[in-house]
Amino acid sequence: MKKQKIQIITLLAAVVLLCAAYAGIRYYNNRQEEKEKAETITVTDFEVSDITKFSYQLEGQTLSFTKEGENWHYDGDSSVDIDEDAVGTLLSKTVNVTAEETVTEYDTLADFGLEIPSNTITITTEEGDTTLLIGNQNEITNQYYLKKADSDVICLVGSAVATGFNKTVEDLTAEEEETETEENTEEIPQEESSETEETTEEIPQENTETE
Repeated sequence: MKKQKIQIITLLAAVVLLCAAYAGIRYYNNRQEEKEKAETITVTDFEVSDITKFSYQLEGQTLSFTKEGENWHYDGDSSVDIDEDAVGTLLSKTVNVTAEETVTEYDTLADFGLEIPSNTITITTEEGDTTLLIGNQNEITNQYYLKKADSDVICLVGSAVATGFNKTVEDLTAEEEETETEENTEEIPQEESSETEETTEEIPQENTETE
């Protein structure tokens, strides 16, 4: 009987220890999540559907696009048929951008490649313009330095927004559907013109000698 009591007490102690360990792990995980959320800096906070205009630089040229209704148009040539899905994929790289690290104290923007940015992306929504300046890549984290034009804070962000805006107008142009209408012209074989030889039956003429 005494032995059973000891076993029960041991089991209860083990359960208490397990509960305490579980509570400790759960507390630690919650603290880590709160810490990660606290350290995450919001760079952009809008959706693709909010964007009404955007522009970026490519090979020294500024490409600008404007949304009219539900369709996008290239400002340089309104006759270009823009692929809406391609534009949506491109713009998705600029929405809800976050950074885990920032730089607030520095001597010059040139140290981060931001004095002459590799790209300048401007996004327009009803709230106004958001201009993102793209700098160098950090060799250690492989992230990119990014600064908003109206802020002095330099952020380290993922590569999507930094490297994604390398699309030409042709890359964003809808592919033409090749509808080659093949005329199925059935060649009706021409009947060989069989020369109808008129069979003229030679009717022997009776020689009627008139005496």
